[in-house]
Amino acid sequence: MDGPQQRLRAVASAQNGQFASAQALGVGLTFGVVRSLRDRGETIGMRRGVWRFRAAQGDPDMAVTAYLACWPHGVVSHASAAGHHGLQRVGAPLLPVITIPHGKTRRPKGVTVHHSRALAPCDVLTVGGVRYTSLARTVCDLSSGDDVWETLALLDDAVALGARPTWIQQRAVALAAGRDGVALLRAATRPDAAAEFRSWLERAAAHVYQVSGIPDPEWNVLVRDGAGVIGRVDALWPPWSVISEKEGLRFHTGPRQRRKDAQRFNRLADAGYAARRFGWEDVVSAPSDMAATVVRALRAAGADLDPARIPERIVLPGRPFA
Repeated sequence: MDGPQQRLRAVASAQNGQFASAQALGVGLTFGVVRSLRDRGETIGMRRGVWRFRAAQGDPDMAVTAYLACWPHGVVSHASAAGHHGLQRVGAPLLPVITIPHGKTRRPKGVTVHHSRALAPCDVLTVGGVRYTSLARTVCDLSSGDDVWETLALLDDAVALGARPTWIQQRAVALAAGRDGVALLRAATRPDAAAEFRSWLERAAAHVYQVSGIPDPEWNVLVRDGAGVIGRVDALWPPWSVISEKEGLRFHTGPRQRRKDAQRFNRLADAGYAARRFGWEDVVSAPSDMAATVVRALRAAGADLDPARIPERIVLPGRPFA
């Protein structure tokens, strides 16, 4: 049968080679044995009450260290959990971030601690011996009503990583009270959200074209070729056969629809249309660049337009899901 030290090594192997003193006591060791591991050079102190075996592979994970400093109450959360989930849009935090249940008083130095009254079991994902907030809960925690576009982009990234929109919707409904960012997630994952977002994208694009001196296009036009109907395009300038297409949030369309869109785009090119495609982030983050791309396509087709009319900065009208 494995002895206490073997059990401790097994615990640490699931925690980046780290363990809390309380965990060592839990497997039957004494403080004296923990100190002897240090004195023999088998472990190094990461911080008060947290140790790491020298033989552990890889670099120390400071989020795990912070988690163990709060053990057994903490959950790796916010930007620290984002790193675990692969949300590359979120930068590494200056300090590791831990969430603990309301009423607990753990506040180790060098750790950002959040308290939560609503940390349901479904919001926690255990990997090895470390607990993280789930991908859905992490997105809710990082959402901000003051940064609509970053919140929507984070939501889009999370779904691309495998989070189900219906699950994010359920957690957002549960957590939205008093939190504008979470309320935005709730709105963006409603069943009718795709149509609302595309309608806003269309209004935003129309504004961009207008302030940039681009003639009004025809909207939502059926386009045909020799084989029949190619499909409905977002914006068409018939005199020059130029088309502008906007793509909404990725999770609002499935893989099958995206394949159809690619086939449609190829047919448009074969039929002689100059089609330009823009992601929703192009519209909100670089509207002047989008306008310049459309102007270049129209000028190449013979339109008499002045690129100098494109403003350096374009303020979009309102926001979706207001």
